[in-house]
Amino acid sequence: MRSVESSKARSRRRDRMTGGLRPEPAGECGIAPCSGPEHQVVFTSGGAVYVESMVGGRWCGRLWSVVVGTRAKRLWDSEAFEVRFKYAGSVDEPEEVLATGWHFLSGSELEEAPKGHHHFVVDLANKVRPIDVRVHTVVDGTPVMTRWLDITNRHDGPVALTGLAPWAGRLWRRDAPLNLGHSLRREVGWEGWFGWEPLNKGANVFRNDTDRLWDDPYFVLRNPSKGEYFFGQLAWPANYKMEFHRGKGVSFKIEPIAPKALRVLGPGETVQTPTVHLGCVKGDFDAAVHAMHDHIRRSVIPPRDPNRAFLSQYLVPGDWAICHYPGEAFNEANIMKCIDVAASAGLEVFILDGPTWVSGYGNWLVPHRVRFPRGLGPLIEYAHSKGLLFGLYFETEGGRDGDTCAVWDAGTPVGFWKESQVFRDHPEWFIRFNLDLTVPEAAMYMESELVRIIEHYGLDLYRHDSNGIVHCPPGAGGGQKPRGRARMVESDYMRYYEAFYGIFDRLRTKYPHLILQQASAGGYRLDLATVGTFHEHFTSDAGGQLNSFRRLAGLSVFLPPEILVNAFGLSRPTDMPDLDTSLRGAYALGLTPMFFTTILPQSVDEFGPEAKSRFAHFARIYKSFIRPMLCTCRVYHHAPVSEAGGVESGDWLAMEFVSRDGTRGWATVVHLRKEEGEYIFRPKGLDGKRRYTVSFDRSGAQRVLAGGRLRSEGLKIRAKPDQCSELLLFEAVTRRR
Repeated sequence: MRSVESSKARSRRRDRMTGGLRPEPAGECGIAPCSGPEHQVVFTSGGAVYVESMVGGRWCGRLWSVVVGTRAKRLWDSEAFEVRFKYAGSVDEPEEVLATGWHFLSGSELEEAPKGHHHFVVDLANKVRPIDVRVHTVVDGTPVMTRWLDITNRHDGPVALTGLAPWAGRLWRRDAPLNLGHSLRREVGWEGWFGWEPLNKGANVFRNDTDRLWDDPYFVLRNPSKGEYFFGQLAWPANYKMEFHRGKGVSFKIEPIAPKALRVLGPGETVQTPTVHLGCVKGDFDAAVHAMHDHIRRSVIPPRDPNRAFLSQYLVPGDWAICHYPGEAFNEANIMKCIDVAASAGLEVFILDGPTWVSGYGNWLVPHRVRFPRGLGPLIEYAHSKGLLFGLYFETEGGRDGDTCAVWDAGTPVGFWKESQVFRDHPEWFIRFNLDLTVPEAAMYMESELVRIIEHYGLDLYRHDSNGIVHCPPGAGGGQKPRGRARMVESDYMRYYEAFYGIFDRLRTKYPHLILQQASAGGYRLDLATVGTFHEHFTSDAGGQLNSFRRLAGLSVFLPPEILVNAFGLSRPTDMPDLDTSLRGAYALGLTPMFFTTILPQSVDEFGPEAKSRFAHFARIYKSFIRPMLCTCRVYHHAPVSEAGGVESGDWLAMEFVSRDGTRGWATVVHLRKEEGEYIFRPKGLDGKRRYTVSFDRSGAQRVLAGGRLRSEGLKIRAKPDQCSELLLFEAVTRRR
């Protein structure tokens, strides 16, 4: 679907831009290519072993293992990918699965892989139909490997690619009782709703064809009998299907889907498929999470300016009923008051959120003439004078009217949206579906508009929204367009996202200091394709502050939490916990801190010394203790998410974050009910042979305790209605010589 950076230039740029943010080196990895008549390839990475080869005209997965040196008699044969086509001129022609007839052409390792990575390509040609496939596999030293296909049409007419699974096949040789972890809900407001369910005998199919995904295509398979986990993700933001089969062994398939065709390929045309990230680990649930986090940090997250990473943020919109300054009060004078408050709270980025700052959707260079008669220049200059970076909201994919879009009341829209006049006058300014222009032409217009926007405002942070107002109806699978002589109908999604990601990849290169933050429809597009394009990702528009802790526990299963921003304070006052609990959530759950306007006062005159001191206290802990570890620390899930429970499995949140060497760490514990309770926290990541100074944030007390004792006996955490949480800091005691 999109090009994957795999050149030396990417490696050099990552080294140059990430600085201290570069993840620590991963484990050993390598590729043993094309041995014997079956052209067997053995991939090893981070302790995982995967084997593929030719078997009777099929390219097959032969083995997954966490043990090196497996005997040949244990190999199996299941297709390593699946492609489905329609070849004839009639769109009513039945779909054909192209499973057999493959001929091995070559296998080679590319020299331009990033440092520490190995990139291997197998070239296959089909003898039955004129289709070529290049099978790409990348290993990076973590137990997670990356796979995508390049599919070429050698036919003299168009061919409809109706279905594809870039990676498929058997995972375990024998059947066993398994537990599947994945998103249990797919509606807006329920992002990250992770949970477990048993995998039944036979086929288990999970699909989402609602176009915008608030449940992302990822899975965790737990095999208790072997003590092993498989963890997979499809880097794809639209309709998908996952299928798992228990029978003679355990197999899987994960794929993008569309009602008609994913892509119509013209003669000689090549398409790159979405990427699958798949790994196997021996150990517990935390080990599986660590493997995926390490992989994403190492091979997915884009490079960024280390001086502009993980900065604390203040989000100020005007379209929520709970805002300090909704409607006409959302104006220059009042926004300057908010800037003063943000600076007094020790925050680092001020974001003017949408949509009411703009005169009309698409008219991004003209702010609202009544609310901001002098434009945004005075606000930007004022924020910079206070030591704050300035960020701004845009919805360059949509055409809503800035004056008539909905007002939100704690997650509920009030009113309706309509298209703006600018959108009606200049549809070419928006990359969208069902446009007479081709997708590349529309992308060219959009990219030029984005360049004008960024340079006009001199932005430090660009916040991107998409609400699908100009997209096709949910479930339609993108704009359905007939293509080629046979008028085969394809979904626009593959072409659309190829263009969309390309735009922002180029903008990252052009503006290396710009922070790219995506907030699509309040929490969709948390897939790895989008994660590999933007620096930061907004979690949800849903209110209910204590409920958001559950969401964050689930999201941090499949994404490193430091790339997430969550608007703490986006709730009615009755739904919010005590201030310290909100601050601990923002600063000490491994996230990039973000605060919604209502958690702070309207002006500095109302910002009392006690509240100001609490913000300053947690900001100091974050900047000096937590932030230096964010992009490398291990994340341990205790509650409610664990190897046995999902987001709804209990009323406590407990998460632990520990440095790679086990010398430092912290833990955040929250009671998810405003009532008294008790929790025993037993650290998982501390070294049992070390002694640690344990700091209790709530009381300020410190104790020196042995790591082994901490792990066996634990620490008792008590909660009250007005004190729902605790923050624990761990530092290893240096031995005296």
